[in-house]
Amino acid sequence: MIAISAGDVVAASLAAAGACLVCSVPLDFLRRFPLWAFRTYGRGALLLPMLAMLVLTVLVRLAIAGQINSDAGLAMVAATAFLGLVLASALLRFYLSDYRKS
Repeated sequence: MIAISAGDVVAASLAAAGACLVCSVPLDFLRRFPLWAFRTYGRGALLLPMLAMLVLTVLVRLAIAGQINSDAGLAMVAATAFLGLVLASALLRFYLSDYRKS
C-alpha cells in the first residue's frame, strides 16, 4: 500500500512553487544578468556556475548510490544550499539595483 505523508505534500508543493517561480522570470532579465554579474563580481562570477555544476554532479551521484544520508551527502546538501543562497542573493541584488530601473 502506498502512503503519502505530510512531508511528501510539502515537498511537492515546494517543487511546484519553484517551477512556477522559474517559469515566471522574464527572458530579458536572464539575458542581462550574466553581464551584470561579471561587471559586479569580476572573474569570480565565472567560477560560481562551474562550482555549482561540480557540487550538483556529486550530489546526484550520492543520491543515486543511496548515500545521501552519509556525511559526504549531508556536506553536499549544505554546499548546494549555500550556493543556492549565493545565487539567490545575486539575483535579488540585480533585480533591486539595476533591472527595476530600466
